[in-house]
Amino acid sequence: MNMYPIGLIVFLSGMFATVAGAPFFAWPAGVAAVAFLYGLVRNAQSKKQAFGAGLLWAMGWQISALYWLPRAFYMDAGNDMAAAIFGGGPAVLGLALYGALGIGAVCALAFAAGPRWRAPAFAGAWVLLEILKSTTPYGFPWLPLGAMLVGSPWLLQLASVGGVFGLSLLILTVAILISSWSYVRYGVAAVLLLSVAMWGGWRLHVASLNPGEDGPTVRVVQPNIQGLHKWEASTRYAYLERTLQVAFPEGLADKKPDVIVLPETAVAFYLDEELPVKEVVAGKLRPGQTLLTGTVRREIPPLARGPNDILFYNSLMAMDATGKLLDVYDKHLLVPFGEVIPFHALLNRLNIPFIRTVSESRLDYAYGTAPSLLVTPAGPVVGLICYEGIFPFYVARWAQNARFLVNITNDNWFTGTIALDQHMALAKLRAVETGKPLVRGANTGISVVVDGYGREVARLPVNQSSLMDVPLPPVAPTPIFAQILGYLL
Repeated sequence: MNMYPIGLIVFLSGMFATVAGAPFFAWPAGVAAVAFLYGLVRNAQSKKQAFGAGLLWAMGWQISALYWLPRAFYMDAGNDMAAAIFGGGPAVLGLALYGALGIGAVCALAFAAGPRWRAPAFAGAWVLLEILKSTTPYGFPWLPLGAMLVGSPWLLQLASVGGVFGLSLLILTVAILISSWSYVRYGVAAVLLLSVAMWGGWRLHVASLNPGEDGPTVRVVQPNIQGLHKWEASTRYAYLERTLQVAFPEGLADKKPDVIVLPETAVAFYLDEELPVKEVVAGKLRPGQTLLTGTVRREIPPLARGPNDILFYNSLMAMDATGKLLDVYDKHLLVPFGEVIPFHALLNRLNIPFIRTVSESRLDYAYGTAPSLLVTPAGPVVGLICYEGIFPFYVARWAQNARFLVNITNDNWFTGTIALDQHMALAKLRAVETGKPLVRGANTGISVVVDGYGREVARLPVNQSSLMDVPLPPVAPTPIFAQILGYLL
């Protein structure tokens, strides 16, 4: 048989896995796609063939799931099509290849393990790969298999025991079982899924959403500011005023939420430096309220010789009605090529016009070092800025002493694509893993409040200026996953 049609089938089967994730959550399709891949590995004639099958399959999955990257480059460059083509295009292929090489290596390792150990090697190596990718900002843990089960509340509860990795292991195990024609294995797979679902249903049944009459209230604000104009000197005051109008409408003047959450970089000023701006923002607050807002911050070292020596931070600040800054958190995990350019000096010296232009035109943020916990009237909160919410170990480390999680993001870059739902699904996993409620405030993404079991309490419509006042759900009993990481981290 001609190898080209076979290669196309393998590539398309990987693409099939995309419909298993957000926003479709057709997880049986993902199980079937992984089962097909394992069948290719089991029937491969050599380690090289197994690697090639995994590489091709994963390229189909990664490209179809990350197709939205050119739009992010397009938006970031001010609606520049050249950035989408020459920046976003290579970014999709590069990230897809990065992810696919890992899966190809998993398949080669599984083949090399021999028939007896092939199945455990395949599942174990895949989970290990996901764990390794979750330990560094450069790992990009955007497409774990376990995220396919976020849309299934009963199965999702397994994340409280094994985190997203436990969910991935469940998918891999079921896929391996159904990859061969065996009614016994089909039965085992069905019993396994049914057992996990029944336990998850029981866990949700005994859970309570009622925070009590005296529970704190959180206001989530979605300004829906489009584009990059809020950074321009001529328009940023107008955009700030618009954001404050959404956050503090006259019709809700009698309501007093304990915490008000504004999204990432909602205040496009140096809030800790610019006193007039601070007074305007603080003037909207009432005594006892705390504002959590995304903003930017800078530090000018004593020996700074010019603008290149100034440190800039993507920050989350807590402020009270007097204008006092109660806490400041600077983002720890920066987005590679978005907020920080890896090997920046080397790229500047490259004689490749587009890469050099992008590198020279970008200003790196500095890495934050302060703890992620901030003080609020509702209790300590873990501040997660955008990308940070996709890292399970990082979130679990700071969540141990927190009352709830706050994930602020922009996500304007992804409007109209499945990236909005992918990003939100990963953040929702963090709530189940830690047992802490999640308050997610997006500029125009998906703004939502989720309890410690992953259930949505409230959500704002995408692409609309809106707000919601939501009683903060209670903290769930500490999940096993969080207890284990509490000893290790």
